[in-house]
Amino acid sequence: MDGSGFRPIPNLDPQYATIGWTPDGSSVYVSSNRFRDRAVKVYRVNVSTGKMDYWKSFGDSLPPGSHAAPPHFSADGSAYAYVYEQVLSEAYVVKGLK
Repeated sequence: MDGSGFRPIPNLDPQYATIGWTPDGSSVYVSSNRFRDRAVKVYRVNVSTGKMDYWKSFGDSLPPGSHAAPPHFSADGSAYAYVYEQVLSEAYVVKGLK
């Protein structure tokens, strides 16, 4: 913190959530807040210029009824992990039971 206060990342749409820093500290990883999608797309955004580049997708091969969560990064950015949820239940409507 250099005391200059907060600076927004240029052109970063509020639909994206910041999920981590790149190892060199020049960019952040962001993902879309649309958790209804099966896969999570992660982008790298330069904090000075706002330039956004696609980085990686998580959960592309998950079966229907599943969705991935954004990854969590290690402190040095050298590793990441993500989880996914899969709904395995079924519901039935039965009429006429006595």
